[in-house]
Amino acid sequence: MLSIIEILKTFSLEEMNRFKRFIESSYHNKSEKLRKLFKEISKHYPGFTSKNLNKEYLSKKISPSLKYNDSTFRNMIFDMQILLEKFMIIEQVFESGSEKNIFLLKSLVDRGNDVLFRKTLKKTMNQTEESGIDSIYYRTKSHLELYQINNNELNKSVRSTKDIDDNITNLYKYIIYITNDFILEIINSHLTLKVQESKFNIRKKTDFSLGLIESFDINKISQHIKKADKNNFILDLYLQLFLTFQNLENRQSYSNYKSLISKHYKKLSRDELAYHYSMLITYCLIQNSNDRIKSDYDNELFRLYHIFLKEKLFIDKKTQYISEVIYRNILVLSLRLKKYDWTFGFISQYSKYLHPEKHKNMVNFANASYYYNLGSDNNSLVDLNKAFEHLKEIKEESFIYKYDIKILYLMLYYDLGYIDNLLSQLRNYRQFLSRNLLVTERKKERMNKFLNILEKLTFLKEGNTKIDLAKLNTDILKLNNYNYQEWLLKKVQIFNRNTNFKKLKHG
Repeated sequence: MLSIIEILKTFSLEEMNRFKRFIESSYHNKSEKLRKLFKEISKHYPGFTSKNLNKEYLSKKISPSLKYNDSTFRNMIFDMQILLEKFMIIEQVFESGSEKNIFLLKSLVDRGNDVLFRKTLKKTMNQTEESGIDSIYYRTKSHLELYQINNNELNKSVRSTKDIDDNITNLYKYIIYITNDFILEIINSHLTLKVQESKFNIRKKTDFSLGLIESFDINKISQHIKKADKNNFILDLYLQLFLTFQNLENRQSYSNYKSLISKHYKKLSRDELAYHYSMLITYCLIQNSNDRIKSDYDNELFRLYHIFLKEKLFIDKKTQYISEVIYRNILVLSLRLKKYDWTFGFISQYSKYLHPEKHKNMVNFANASYYYNLGSDNNSLVDLNKAFEHLKEIKEESFIYKYDIKILYLMLYYDLGYIDNLLSQLRNYRQFLSRNLLVTERKKERMNKFLNILEKLTFLKEGNTKIDLAKLNTDILKLNNYNYQEWLLKKVQIFNRNTNFKKLKHG
């Protein structure tokens, strides 16, 4: 029963109502017991936390005169699961745009209805073109060509050379579309693996996909396809995408990739645009974190984020919400660039697009970060305490940015002079890092360097004269492209100038 509850928790109220109508339909469900079961379960929507939500209680409500039988109830739950799965399949099909017409076309081919087939084919082709070009576009187009071939073979007789030419044209178009679809998918999957490997401490899996891509000449394939379809640009775009990530040091590949996106902007679907802007953003993030390259893509990133937000490219067919990762990265970057007015506007305008379950934590995190940076720059006790209050509202056990809030606490303790809390938190953070297997060794090393430097700064603040300031400066400068490097430099400069600490303003 737990699996049913977990799925129903994700349903909106409108989806619950549609499932109610679905389960009450005699076409889909002939069991009155299943109708009663859903009626009882739905009383506990949306939280499903009541103690009465157990199999004995539900069984009694459905069949008051019968003794509880575990086997009978499990069979009923199984049947409910089947109905729920059927409902989700139907919902998915009818939300899938042109894809639902693909099923209809196949059925019309099987039934030999050429007139309705042609009518549906034309409508589907128009819908596909209107939605813009992406990987689904080529998959759909390949299906349309394939069903035309099948329909011609099964339901039409060859009467002229034109019929033969049409069949040949359908076939070579089919080959073009499936080739595009395959290459797009293999490059996309390869880059997804590559990005995941860079984020997490996992074994390298990209050798296979890289070997596969390098075993055929994409540029040559693209030029060959253009002989049949001169407007086919998608392979050039994805080849440039692949080269951009394959050779990060070559900035020209990035520029070429970005130029191709701009050139074909109006031809691409919104989902495809969102994907390519996400890849541009990912490239800049990787560059900024690469010590060896020592690049500074902050301003480029900010421009990309501005377009991403303005065009609402975070909204696509799969979600109406902005991801926590994108939201957090935009927040961190704008604060690093000290665009405080812009950051305040961003939090105010775009927090409504966060998922409802994540909204409270993320908004408190955003406000804590905003007020901390503002307070730290302006030496304002009022803003620092506002940051502290927002931090305390975050439910850390369910928050994905545990590292960020731990560091925020450390910096607040430092600025507010809570030394005992700071030293205790430093110990806790080191333990947290050592036990976390998903954090890469490189990331752990950088974080531990930050913790060690902060500890020395704390001892300096407490009057320890044995700390080597020159070495401390050097250690901080070695933290190239680290989010908190500038903060550390700012704090150590106070000791370098050999002046008293600035007093915090109280307003």
